Amino acid sequence: MKIKNLHKPVMLNEVISFIPKNKSINVVDATFGGGGYTRAILKNFKVSKILAIDRDPISNIFSKDIKSKYANFSLVNDRFSRLDKIVEQTKLSLKKFDVIIFDLGISSNQTDNSNRGFSFINDGPLDMRMGKSEKNAFDIINNYEEKNLAKIIYEYGEERFSRKIAKEIVKNRKIKFISNTTELSEIIKKCFPIKNKKLKNIHPATKTFQALRIYVNDELNELKQGLDKTINLLKKNGLILVVSFHSLEDRIVKDFFNHNSGKRWRSSRHYPELPDNLAAQLRIITKKPLVPLDSEILLNPRSRSAKLRVAQKI
Repeated sequence: MKIKNLHKPVMLNEVISFIPKNKSINVVDATFGGGGYTRAILKNFKVSKILAIDRDPISNIFSKDIKSKYANFSLVNDRFSRLDKIVEQTKLSLKKFDVIIFDLGISSNQTDNSNRGFSFINDGPLDMRMGKSEKNAFDIINNYEEKNLAKIIYEYGEERFSRKIAKEIVKNRKIKFISNTTELSEIIKKCFPIKNKKLKNIHPATKTFQALRIYVNDELNELKQGLDKTINLLKKNGLILVVSFHSLEDRIVKDFFNHNSGKRWRSSRHYPELPDNLAAQLRIITKKPLVPLDSEILLNPRSRSAKLRVAQKI
């Protein structure tokens, strides 16, 4: 059975507008997904080599057409936190890269497949693993202590009803295991005041499902480690482009760019600004993050929270 590629690359025009056209380039697409960025880059630029990475094995299906057309393309199923090791293993260690792209979050190919358990709209098992992971959402929901559940939902989902949701989850699982996404979604809905349901455009389960997905896949640590590997792999004037979809990701990207550009920064708004002792290695190109055009949001509502930040190696 052929699987349809449902993913639309977000802010594609903005991303490719930064890529140099006047030379042959080496590229890392660190989050291949459905291959939207990779296809556009291969079609519109002089590409010497493009290395695609994705931890989800489903990416192999969406790369078949590219592999059949382009000898300068390769895909590795792995986590981008191992970017340096992947480059070594693919015998590209002598190469430096002109562009490294991260498109964070989750693709439509994952959310729209109910068997993966990412969606609170379609009924499916509580899984949420992007690739190989020791954790899954079922174990967390049915076995974690209430205070740990509340902490995960609050820290990774920034959900202000986290304690109430955790309490309701524990109450329900004492009766029977919470085994699917619909059950969990209905439990979460009960924790919101009626007025909130009417006023908010966002589904009540959005932040809790986001928190579980981030925790299951250790996404924030993966991002920190992946970004750390980029500087040594970039050529001089090479670019890091990151599309993020929520404030936790964007904060990590912003801090990484600031710390490596010599910019004064503060670890908290309650503390004075601190100088960074590291020599500046990056120049920030986007002083403020770019956001999608209204026309893109209209065509692809999932792009509405996207932010693009770009930095260049000095």
